[in-house]
Amino acid sequence: MFIIAKLQPTETSRLFLRELIENDLDDIYALKSNPEVVFYLTWGPSNKEQKLTSLKKQIAFQSEENRKIYVLAVGLKSTNKVIGNALLLIKDDDSETAEIGYFLHPDYWHTGYGKEVVEALLMIGFRTFELHRLFARCDVENAGSVNLLKKVGFRLEGHFLKDLKVKGDWRNNYLFALLKEEYSVRKHPKRA
Repeated sequence: MFIIAKLQPTETSRLFLRELIENDLDDIYALKSNPEVVFYLTWGPSNKEQKLTSLKKQIAFQSEENRKIYVLAVGLKSTNKVIGNALLLIKDDDSETAEIGYFLHPDYWHTGYGKEVVEALLMIGFRTFELHRLFARCDVENAGSVNLLKKVGFRLEGHFLKDLKVKGDWRNNYLFALLKEEYSVRKHPKRA
């Protein structure tokens, strides 16, 4: 596993994933102040001042020694507009495991962008960082995320009852995971 201080931008056919910058504030605010975006999250919606504080903190992660948190802007290559966030959270060096997370503005749901974001996170995790295992958690009622994770090859590993308090209510969550060897087989299947 490699420790990378500054992550190079990653591109898909229509999107880029890159480190956050302060000029992302307006797009990030539009995203994180939207109640639909933060419905299954423990925080938000947020005001602009809260988002600026949060954005500065996330940018500060970029200069940490032994960095473990990578919060990325997800943007449209055609316009440079930031339409989402992606996360890679390395758990520890020994397990070579990281959690991924993602969200997009609702204007960009049901477009295939979510799949591109997760595929890019898989590439970053398994190829750039050479991790062994990636996992994602999502609310059991978040059908979009559940279906997306299954579609890209994640396995359901767990169903946690009332394990996360979201806006005053205890929520049930799924745990999905994918091993590097599963990703490699999926990307490069053996020929018969």
